Amino acid sequence: MPDWSENSNSPEAYWGYIDWHQTQKDSKNIYENKRYAIALPNTDEMIGMVGMGLEDTLNEVEVAYFMSEKYQRNGYTRDAINALVDWCFKVSDIKYLILTIDSANIPSCNLAEKCGFELFEKRIPIGHVQPNMESDSYFYYRKYRKLT
Repeated sequence: MPDWSENSNSPEAYWGYIDWHQTQKDSKNIYENKRYAIALPNTDEMIGMVGMGLEDTLNEVEVAYFMSEKYQRNGYTRDAINALVDWCFKVSDIKYLILTIDSANIPSCNLAEKCGFELFEKRIPIGHVQPNMESDSYFYYRKYRKLT
């Protein structure tokens, strides 16, 4: 993805990472880290990713997502998050999933709420740093399984 190009000299540098994720693709264990490409429907061009897995510091299953800046605010990420969340609830008995979002990332907070995640609390980590966070605090969201 173009937005990630500054992290590596070449696409080949990601092959090991991609191969590892490919080994997880058929697993229904939601505690194992999984990442799925979000691709344009007509071209299969990768424009983002969605995934989930056990968040080690919180010991809860967290949903994660990223969308290339060029394709943000088109509904692609929302659709991917909703599909992944539905799948997680379908294949497991987990009661809720979480999102942790840098408190400075207001657009991502808005997206979380559009996907039915509810703000639980604002947190300031003590003794650890949340990955990919710029500020010193984050919002902790939960989405609960619908009772049937």
